[in-house]
Amino acid sequence: MTSIKEILQTPRFSELSLLNKHADLERPLDTIEIFETPDVSYYIQKNALLVTTAMAFRDDTDGLCNLVRSLAKVPSAGLAIKIGRYLKAIDPKVLAVADELNFPILQIPVSHQLGDISHMLLSFLWHDQTEQIFYALEIQQKFVNLMIRGASVDTLMKELSSMIKQSVLLIDPFGEVASSQMQYSKLEMPKKQKAVLLEKIRDCQKNKRREQLLLELGQKKMLISIFPLSSDRYLPYMLVIFDPDELPYPFSQFAIQQSLTVLTLALYKEQTLLNEKRAERRSFLTYLLNRKTALGDTDWLEYKRHFPNLNSNYYRVVYIESLIKKDQHFYAKEIDALTYDYLFQHVEEKYENIMLFPTEHLNQWVFVIQKKSEILPILEEVHEQLLSLFGVYARFGIGDPVNNIDLLHFSYTESKQALEESEDKNAFVSYNKIQGIKRITENVSNEDMRYFCISILKNLAYPDNEQDKDLRNTLMTYLDMQCEITKTAEMLFIHRNTVKYRIKKCEELLNNAINDSEFSLQLRVALFLSEPDAG
Repeated sequence: MTSIKEILQTPRFSELSLLNKHADLERPLDTIEIFETPDVSYYIQKNALLVTTAMAFRDDTDGLCNLVRSLAKVPSAGLAIKIGRYLKAIDPKVLAVADELNFPILQIPVSHQLGDISHMLLSFLWHDQTEQIFYALEIQQKFVNLMIRGASVDTLMKELSSMIKQSVLLIDPFGEVASSQMQYSKLEMPKKQKAVLLEKIRDCQKNKRREQLLLELGQKKMLISIFPLSSDRYLPYMLVIFDPDELPYPFSQFAIQQSLTVLTLALYKEQTLLNEKRAERRSFLTYLLNRKTALGDTDWLEYKRHFPNLNSNYYRVVYIESLIKKDQHFYAKEIDALTYDYLFQHVEEKYENIMLFPTEHLNQWVFVIQKKSEILPILEEVHEQLLSLFGVYARFGIGDPVNNIDLLHFSYTESKQALEESEDKNAFVSYNKIQGIKRITENVSNEDMRYFCISILKNLAYPDNEQDKDLRNTLMTYLDMQCEITKTAEMLFIHRNTVKYRIKKCEELLNNAINDSEFSLQLRVALFLSEPDAG
């Protein structure tokens, strides 16, 4: 049954105010009646809220006190008086009588018409769907005004939570919480339970469906509703509402739909701004790959202002390509944008020495690495996550490092060629191989070339026994794996201690450290030239 308390807790009636402190707000409320006659108590039905301007009592405080006593005796639900037209204020004597009887007296603002407020209250009591529609449109207008003023998605979520008096979550396309407004729920959700909830939401997200779930929190059970923000997205944002069965009237499903529409528009607006920044980065990459010198280049100074991180003596390009399945081609552009957002949030923002740039081709991007570091674990994680999140197979081509940004185009070309010329198309990481060595050595005699290889590799240049062949193969793999013991062992299917032993034997034979940068380059060239098909 409806009560005055429920009326006062409804945002739609936020301008109504309670005037006395000791009112019984749990009195049942069945109907609304407008009156202006002093003897109304003889004609009204029980549990009615009386709405009036109190015109008949503007100079009769005692009469108004008697009216309160008679209404409390009926009993009626309360008295709502429009203050300002005939009564400038309610005499404290009247409020004292009301407090003695625990009888509610409400104030109606002077700007409201009695007919309008009565209609709104009756609609509330009758759960009139027309009222729900008007309220939903009112919500939409309020949200649109906030959005026009530049309110963030987080602000809109906070406003939504405040209006419905329930906790809400917004889940992004990566299955992570983008906005959390949990002030109306005292939830202590363990990590494991939270992971289960997000996995259930993720399932709804992939299937783009609405669903209600019963969430079990120890001895407590809580109902949640899950709504996709847009059914035509590859992976839509998801709105989660806790305790939807306790939504206050008139917050109907139609009102929820209006909220979803405005949130979708707000997210589209944010994505448009991100697309502009993305286009700026694409333009910058093109500029970097084609500029010849920074001297006297005013454009370069302008770009450096926007990209201050590009200031190093080490640059290395990783070319990224995602292979899209046939059934994903319709969503190719959306997957491209989602992947870029994921790479930006989970790689660039996490690692300060990595910058992400889109290329001119869909589902192809580059990382520019500005500090010598271990990149393979990062690429492995990205590969696994993109496969899990979007069902795309990501491949990476790694170019050689350069010490000047003017030479970046060399590393870029090498990284792209590493992918294009990879012999193993199933490998998700391909390294640049030494290019142009044959052309450089065209005028070098075979005898001189053989002497160079033997002087560097000793017995490993042209091995004639199984032990030396194993050492040479291990050395080549070790260099290809960027001198990583574990990766080398995995590639050769041998124990890592065996790799350590063989590398140590190589260093003893060659009388030099393998990971020495200058000697490492000599080894790569000598190994390449001494391959059977290198001549």
